[in-house]
Amino acid sequence: MNSRLLFLVLALALVLVCRLLASAWLPIRAGDFELLYASAIRLLQGETPYQVGAPWVPYPLPAVVLVVPFTVLPLELARPIFDVLVGWALVYALWRYRGLYALPALLSGSYLFALFYGQPAPLMVAASLIPALGFLLAVRPNTSVALWVARPSWAALGGVVGFVALSLLLPTWPRDWWMTLPLEYSAWAPPILRPFGALVLLAALRWRLPEGRLLLATAFLPQTTLPYELIPLALIPAGWGEMAIYVVGTWIAVADAAGVLQHPAIGAWPLTGWPVMLLAGYIPMLVLVLRRPGAPRVARKSRVPWAGKDRRRPHRLSDDELKIDTREDNKGQHIVTVTHVPTHQSVTESGETRQIASRKAHDKLAAVLARTARLAKKLPTEPT
Repeated sequence: MNSRLLFLVLALALVLVCRLLASAWLPIRAGDFELLYASAIRLLQGETPYQVGAPWVPYPLPAVVLVVPFTVLPLELARPIFDVLVGWALVYALWRYRGLYALPALLSGSYLFALFYGQPAPLMVAASLIPALGFLLAVRPNTSVALWVARPSWAALGGVVGFVALSLLLPTWPRDWWMTLPLEYSAWAPPILRPFGALVLLAALRWRLPEGRLLLATAFLPQTTLPYELIPLALIPAGWGEMAIYVVGTWIAVADAAGVLQHPAIGAWPLTGWPVMLLAGYIPMLVLVLRRPGAPRVARKSRVPWAGKDRRRPHRLSDDELKIDTREDNKGQHIVTVTHVPTHQSVTESGETRQIASRKAHDKLAAVLARTARLAKKLPTEPT
């Protein structure tokens, strides 16, 4: 068994453990998956998935289409399989495109809360990192828009457009969905319309960084005040210490959502709901982003206006061919090892941030492979 297959097996085991822990600590309840499952059943029966008087489904039709294959199974079996597949995609994406330090996000309160509610939000994070899953960003737009702005991809955008176009084979669904929207929208107010939520706009000072764009875009998108909304912020930490800050913050948000902070033994907690999300989730991540040096201004025009010139660097290697491992030394320096999977060649570099170290290692590895290719062309062929 090669190392990649072994890791995938271990990742699946980790997700299964998380699912069992969630079932033991927070008994799995009917949530968003159950709504989508019922809507998919109606769709297959030729009915509209969005019915006036039925429980509101806060998802566009692509989310219903995603769940259609699960309807061949009974709900009691379809739900855990969905949870495990979503978790597996997330853990693979974090390991493959972020590094080992990102895996504790699977033990965060936000991920386990999403598991508890049958939420596809973790799948959006995986889809933003794994090119082949980019079309799934159409499933939960209020999460995926910020993720796409942080890491824009024309391939993912094309996949989303194609998925939405496919859903228009049922041309009445946008109107049906609109007719079932609730009259009260305050529960879905974006952060900038909530008390002190405008503080998140300070992320604009780091708009050239993916993490800065993620926070900035999130400030304008509708969301609830439940902990699973913090899942995209798992892409902000750049090391084990920062990931620990994120995990602790998400568990504070879960404690508030579960009513622990309002326990009679400790008295009523004066700040609940959005204030806790802001203070425990958004502000710490904002501080981490603001502490990082801004990306240098570039003169050359990039393919995506706000994303810098990353994709135009000489000999840039495809992300699909790279494996990235990250760690921190005792001086707080980020040490990144980038491995070219087809050739097994790797380069290790260090820097003040993960982005700087990754860029240096990536450029160095690209130069090494380009030089190797040039030498191979110059070598005479052996006589037959």
